[in-house]
Amino acid sequence: MYVPNYVPEPEQIPGSVTKIAYADRLQFIRHVLYRFLGSIGCIVGFGLLVPKVFVPKPWPVTVGLFIILILISGIRTLLRGTDLEPKLTSFTLPIVIVAFAFATRSWTSNWFPAWSILAGISCFGIYSLVCGRDFSFVGGFTLSLIVSSVLIAFVMVKEGMQSQESAQALLWNTGGLFYLVYDLAAMLSRRKSSECWAAVVDLYRDAFNFMGYFPRVLIHWNRHRILNDLSIDNPFRN
Repeated sequence: MYVPNYVPEPEQIPGSVTKIAYADRLQFIRHVLYRFLGSIGCIVGFGLLVPKVFVPKPWPVTVGLFIILILISGIRTLLRGTDLEPKLTSFTLPIVIVAFAFATRSWTSNWFPAWSILAGISCFGIYSLVCGRDFSFVGGFTLSLIVSSVLIAFVMVKEGMQSQESAQALLWNTGGLFYLVYDLAAMLSRRKSSECWAAVVDLYRDAFNFMGYFPRVLIHWNRHRILNDLSIDNPFRN
């Protein structure tokens, strides 16, 4: 007897990166990662150029950033499976960079340890560069977390940071690194090898995957009558 999962299987498009040769798959991972790190460099550089008088308050700029990411996520939801979606998504990258530049400048000006997130993802980029063909998401995450945590601890001691600030820096580093590694691995099944720039945008907007994921869950529950098994009234039942 077939027993369906309570959540839908991971999305996988025809011709995804998971279907190509290992060498080509590894090349895609590195291209996306290096372009993502390059975009991070653009964010840092542009953020430093923003005059202090133009630095916005944290909450308004954060809300604005979230709205932009949600709108960009809506592009994928509405155009999923079309040739237009990756092209249109790629063109939104400059908007994402500018929005994050203003946001991170505002966050760091208000003592948010955004710098700590850079430590882990930079270490993961270095790992992908030196590991050769022996690339591993789990191994890369573990090694990057250890090295970046040591670097952050060194900075904390040198700068005399308080224990609360130190804990926040380490937690944000761990969370940012985990998100990058997990999302980069997950997108191999939903991107083609020619969609590197769109994949870079995915790394920024995938925190809002719920826009497309929740409807998929509801459709999955309705198809397999899962809510009937849980004795929950399903308002989407046919």
